[in-house]
Amino acid sequence: MDKPLNYVYHFILILNLAIVSLLSLVMYQTTFLVCEADQARIFLEQARYLPHVPWHVPVYAIGSFLILAVSGLLKRRLGESRTILTFLLFLADIAITFFIAYNLNFSYKGLFLFIGVGAFFFISKLPLRYIAIGLVMLGYIFSDYDIISVRLNLVSLQDYISFYGPSTQIPLYSIRSTLESLNLMLAILFFQFLIQSKVRENKEFIKVNNELSDKLHQLEILQAKLEESARLKERNRLAHEIHDILGHSLTSISTGLEACIELSKKGGAELHRRLMKIKSVTDKGLTDIRRSVRELKSDAIVKSSLLRALQELINDANALGDHQSVEFTIIGQAVPLEDDEEQTVYRLVQESLTNSFKYSESKAIDVSLRYTANQLSVSIIDDGKGCAQVKKHFGLEHIEEQIALLGGKVRFETAENCGFKTFATIPLRKGGKS
Repeated sequence: MDKPLNYVYHFILILNLAIVSLLSLVMYQTTFLVCEADQARIFLEQARYLPHVPWHVPVYAIGSFLILAVSGLLKRRLGESRTILTFLLFLADIAITFFIAYNLNFSYKGLFLFIGVGAFFFISKLPLRYIAIGLVMLGYIFSDYDIISVRLNLVSLQDYISFYGPSTQIPLYSIRSTLESLNLMLAILFFQFLIQSKVRENKEFIKVNNELSDKLHQLEILQAKLEESARLKERNRLAHEIHDILGHSLTSISTGLEACIELSKKGGAELHRRLMKIKSVTDKGLTDIRRSVRELKSDAIVKSSLLRALQELINDANALGDHQSVEFTIIGQAVPLEDDEEQTVYRLVQESLTNSFKYSESKAIDVSLRYTANQLSVSIIDDGKGCAQVKKHFGLEHIEEQIALLGGKVRFETAENCGFKTFATIPLRKGGKS
């Protein structure tokens, strides 16, 4: 429970102890003075009913209130683990409150407000809390002196105070009214703090939930990329194995068959025909394996070079975009790249175009590849709205990681109304040689 709620609760506890003590002592002291001043007959004529035994009132009222305080300590220790026991203690608190009200001749019912605050403070299970609040409300309504005095013979607090002169009555009424009003205001303050606490908890919950949703989305993206990476890695491994093992073997067989065919020309025609047939089947198998190896390569660059794949990507972007136009420029002599280099460049351009379409509201995007002897420079520049600073989310961070794995570098530049620019450099392992 929040500290402000804790402070208000204990303040209400102390205030109610003061009110119960004041009222019980007034009743005790008044009865004592009536008897000492030999005015019992006059007092009884005004009161109409016999009061409680004088010393019973403060002893029973204050003693019972201290039991309430001890019950609060027990409920705090029990916490949320023993909800049923806490609720049973709360029912006992209501009974004790009625007993205190009876000893005070039902002249004060604000104690039920204190018990109601305790329901919110100690009972966490909502159904039990609702039952407890309902019982407290009934107690507050029916513990009124005007209602109870119809059935019970009670001396009102006003009868006790009326014994004193005006100089004493006014302070007593003022103190009583002030304390009871303060008790009501503190109860209202408690519920105000309680509402603020719940609103704050809800905001924190929504914030944490949004953060978890964002993290979950990032994990899903990462998982998809990891699965794709693992799949591409496995496909490339199979492609290399097929190429290195079967391809090499079939090539050797084909070469040997060519030699056998040359030798068979001197032999029978049937042997030559059969060897030619075997050579034809072997060449066809080798062609099929090479085609399968190409098909096992990256999905993004299927049966085409990096430049063709990028051109198709940009053509699709221009065909689908309503307002954006994408220009593709190649500077220098293009050289073939390794598979991972092709994949990284393709993903860089793809991610940059996606971000420009989604966020920049750009009209024109320029994609350029500059080849030098040992390096490839890639730039993607749009004329969109830009932003005050670069916020690297998962996509940009993934690009940085992939380019770093190749030994390259990437930087992002932006400003308000100045578009978004991406510059990347990648060293070429082949160095311009195929």
